[in-house]
Amino acid sequence: MNTLKGLAPNDITPLPPDGRHERSVHQWSESEIDALTLALAARRPLLVRGEPGIGKTQIARAVAVHCDWMLHSETIHPRFDPEHLIARCDAVRRLADAQAQKLGPDESYWTPGPLWLAYDWTGARRYLGQLDQVPEPGGHVILIDEIDKAESDLPNSLLELLGQRSQSFAPLRLQLGGPRAKLPLVIITTNEERELPAAFVRRCVVLNLAAPEDYQGWLIARGRAHYPGGDWSMNKRVLTRAAEQLVADRLAMQEADLPPPGAAEYLDLLAALHDLAPGNTAKQLKKLDQLSAYVYIKHSDRASPLRQSREPIETGAG
Repeated sequence: MNTLKGLAPNDITPLPPDGRHERSVHQWSESEIDALTLALAARRPLLVRGEPGIGKTQIARAVAVHCDWMLHSETIHPRFDPEHLIARCDAVRRLADAQAQKLGPDESYWTPGPLWLAYDWTGARRYLGQLDQVPEPGGHVILIDEIDKAESDLPNSLLELLGQRSQSFAPLRLQLGGPRAKLPLVIITTNEERELPAAFVRRCVVLNLAAPEDYQGWLIARGRAHYPGGDWSMNKRVLTRAAEQLVADRLAMQEADLPPPGAAEYLDLLAALHDLAPGNTAKQLKKLDQLSAYVYIKHSDRASPLRQSREPIETGAG
């Protein structure tokens, strides 16, 4: 069954706050929908490539909301253990309790990971008291963020683990899944800081999120999606000037071969302006010129071609 049926390019999915993320929205592109459709049908992980801040991570959150599935997020670091996708043990606390002769039941030291939750929701829930009364979701989305932070052998280890329909876990004598188990949707992101193994990439569906040709128009469209009106309104002049300033600063950074600001910084600035001067366009424009450098220019003075004391660009937006 196609869980993305009815989703069209430029549709907007509201993303409510969830404890880890603030309120947001996701505006869908055709390439995102096509890549997710293929990943679901082929039962392969979706590898999302692109510069920081372009919206790679948000795709996982948006598809989980759209499908009403549960999202599990894992951020990779060089010492990440692939088995943590099944379960983690708090060995330090267990040792301390054993030394104090206050050893508790096994479930008090183990935390189920996303694969355990996806394959055995009922069995895993007793290890997560706060989820004890939550009904089983219709599906699971596993976000593996920043895979390029890992050592070179980790991506292949992860893929081998994720590609199996059944999992055994010796420490708890678990046997999860089976031939008919429904695989979770796995979304993996990379900021391209390290080349990924070719074998790993070949076994993924790949989505390249590149900055669009009309980058300024793309930014403004996202600004409108985040601030459509009512309590979340923002004048087009503010959206346009913030986008023009970012494009100018971005070009200077690209010419200096430095990581440029992007959509994340643009939306951060809009959020600040909305909080500092809600509904007051003139004040928002003044604050924009005063504050934009502190969110758009993040490199040291020694490296950056721009200083945070730079004058705002001259535009026709105000």
